[in-house]
Amino acid sequence: MSNTYAAQKGANLNLTDEELLTFYGILLTTGYNSVPRRRFLWSGDNDVNNTSIKDAMRRNRFDEIMASIHVVDNMKITDDPFFKVRPVFEELNKVNKTMTIQEYLAVDEMMIEYFGRHGCKQFIRGKPIRFDLWSLASSSGFVYQMEPNAGSHTRLVETGLGQGPSVVLGLAEKAGVPPGYKFYHDNLFTTLTLVDEMTKRGYGSCGTLRENRLFDIPLTPSKIFRKTSRGNGEFLIEDGKLIVRWNDNSVVTVVTNMENKYSDFDTQRWNKQKHAMDKVKQPTCIKSYNTHMGGVDLHDQCVNLYRIGIRSKKWWWPCYSWALNSAMVNAWCYYRSCKEGDRDLLSFQRLVAQSLLQRHGMRPQGHGRRSVLASAICEAARFDNMNHWPHNTGRKYMRCRKCDGRTSFACEKCGVALHVECFKKFHVNQ
Repeated sequence: MSNTYAAQKGANLNLTDEELLTFYGILLTTGYNSVPRRRFLWSGDNDVNNTSIKDAMRRNRFDEIMASIHVVDNMKITDDPFFKVRPVFEELNKVNKTMTIQEYLAVDEMMIEYFGRHGCKQFIRGKPIRFDLWSLASSSGFVYQMEPNAGSHTRLVETGLGQGPSVVLGLAEKAGVPPGYKFYHDNLFTTLTLVDEMTKRGYGSCGTLRENRLFDIPLTPSKIFRKTSRGNGEFLIEDGKLIVRWNDNSVVTVVTNMENKYSDFDTQRWNKQKHAMDKVKQPTCIKSYNTHMGGVDLHDQCVNLYRIGIRSKKWWWPCYSWALNSAMVNAWCYYRSCKEGDRDLLSFQRLVAQSLLQRHGMRPQGHGRRSVLASAICEAARFDNMNHWPHNTGRKYMRCRKCDGRTSFACEKCGVALHVECFKKFHVNQ
């Protein structure tokens, strides 16, 4: 598709698989070794020098690929707002579905950082305005299914139960989750009808519940229940659902179909007045929710740790680079759980990036142009009258900086080719 896009612009890109993998390696390298300007990656200056990237691909070639990188044919545009990056998410979902699904699953939204203008930016109170992804992940952070939130164009089954239940049931259906697995979701998704539907489909369901979704459930109102002592709880069992209200830092309500009776255990909370830990009762279903709910947030956090540092003015580039980082985090989770590896994410990403550069990169033949900073440093030391000595380099075809003739001599300090006759003239400030 990149070659097709370049041809549509009248250019001849001739991008190969080897170059594309090298391109990915460079992008991943910028996640943990970033510079203020991407051209510094190819600089010969010691403070920003990156030999692995310089030896893998020319800077101008990288710029050509960056200008033409595409995953779709622009001549076959559709009404899908995520048309530009839809194949990337579809391919990731296809690969992720081949992995064994863990028993405990979390449903939540993930954010892709984007501050430009686009119709699919979602507003969620208390969160930055960014692209939103509905995600299904294990409690260890492996994402099995992701779906961009595109409003009416979101490709999830409409159940008629509302947006939250449609997202949970749609992700479970697309990921092919068999009955018997347990889902955890926050109050954005949880409704009593969702728990009933999950019970019918053979899924376990547990989630926090908003006050305005309780309807006629006879629980103490939150404003009154907040005035009770910390650790106080009440519960109600109705139609196979356990509904628990508990007073902690604030009042929280949880509904689940995975417990037939109420149970709790002792836990500790900090008491500001006593400056000591207090022993309070915590419901078991809330402990289970806290243990297994954070998988999506964990994946999102890992993606942002070593996010690709190269930017673009194209609106879809944040989605494209985010997907590459997400694939890296999923590969790391697979490596740790299935391969029983002990590398952290940074070491794993460095290993993958450098392997791509070394295996698929092509070492340039020339040395490139001398950097402006190197020239400025040489000029600053040129007239200091300290330790400038001529020496024979043994090379026959260097050009004298002063007269442009051939010479084998150079200044030992400046590193500039000079005839012995031109040596004094070059170092005297006239």
